[in-house]
Amino acid sequence: MVTASLVESDIEDGRKLLDELRSIDSHFLVEAAFWLLRPEVLDWRLYIATPLVDQRGQANAYTDIQSALRALAKPSISMQDISVVSPNDQLVKVIKRAIRIPNGANGVRLARSRVDDTYVEGAYVYRVRNGRS
Repeated sequence: MVTASLVESDIEDGRKLLDELRSIDSHFLVEAAFWLLRPEVLDWRLYIATPLVDQRGQANAYTDIQSALRALAKPSISMQDISVVSPNDQLVKVIKRAIRIPNGANGVRLARSRVDDTYVEGAYVYRVRNGRS
């Protein structure tokens, strides 16, 4: 099976976007952030889970993300690469159960793993907030 690769520039620009979100809006809490390989379309998507989706709506959260993305110098990612979701999203819950980020780690890769009834072909997880990390 042919799959798209997640390149280092996408990982780094995703990290910069998360840092920018934190710096421009201290209320933009990120419960989870991860790249997920979507094998059905052969691409990677950056998922950002924030309670702002439940509080203010998805459109407002996208507006905040778009502002942060514009502040980056020539990012390799665009709004079409990003999904903003509620922390209650089923996929977010699966990633939270599957991953623990060690202290000091920039991220953790997950490949070809089954969590409950969900198969994850590939993921790169920046952070998860699950009470223990």
